[in-house]
Amino acid sequence: MLMLRVITAFVLLVILCFSVWAGPLCFAGVMAVGFGLALYEWLRIGNLGPVPAALVSAVEMVTQFSLYWAGALPRMEWFLFIVNGVVMIAWFAIFIAELLHRSTGFKVSVRQCLLSAVVFVPAAYLSLLYLFEIGDWVLVLSVLLIVWGADISAYFCGRAWGKHKMCTAISPKKTWEGAIGAYVIVIVFFLLTYWFCDQNNVFTNFLFDQAGFFWGVVTLALLVALSIAGDLWESMLKRLAGIKDSSNLLPGHGGFFDRLDASLPVLPAATWIMLAVMLSK
Repeated sequence: MLMLRVITAFVLLVILCFSVWAGPLCFAGVMAVGFGLALYEWLRIGNLGPVPAALVSAVEMVTQFSLYWAGALPRMEWFLFIVNGVVMIAWFAIFIAELLHRSTGFKVSVRQCLLSAVVFVPAAYLSLLYLFEIGDWVLVLSVLLIVWGADISAYFCGRAWGKHKMCTAISPKKTWEGAIGAYVIVIVFFLLTYWFCDQNNVFTNFLFDQAGFFWGVVTLALLVALSIAGDLWESMLKRLAGIKDSSNLLPGHGGFFDRLDASLPVLPAATWIMLAVMLSK
């Protein structure tokens, strides 16, 4: 299973690197496919039929890709700021609900599942495109590294030291030790990045320059919390639907929703932070 996961991850990495090399439109198109499939899987979890789910996903992704192709994103900054602000608040509310109901779980209606899908996934995709527009692949990668770093750190720290379950009714394998490990490792990693890497288009460098050490660390910790919220939200939806993976499209990894779940809250939040600084000047 581990070898299968590694092979799939390598193939995805090759596709991603090729799309970046091939140019912005290719990158945007590849990402549209990935986020579109994640949206499709989410809608299917909400019991929407395969044809309607495919149509909704295609329309949303094509519309946003067209906005990027037409060069509209720089003129949509206030729109992105408002929408991503609402999305960010919604994700924090979800995170609080997850923690409050960590031992009992909570019900999510079909309407809530579908509505969150058609709002959260497009917001994340449009945010990714905007980050790519203003900072190239380095900015996008630096944001995604927060998610990947938290996920990998939580997994290994949880396996090594995990004893206290964090959300037994939502995701029984997650532990407080894993979450704490994710916070510590991600924060230390990006502090070292700030001290030794002077690239301006690294998101956390921008964050520490604008917010200072204390508030930069606080904001980074909140972003890690959002990544955990996204992971737990998908786990809750799958538990209610009685499934293990969102699909079997990615051998060893499940589906695209499984791979992107923790990124969906972080991308809009990171974009909102950058926009809050830039629009205030």
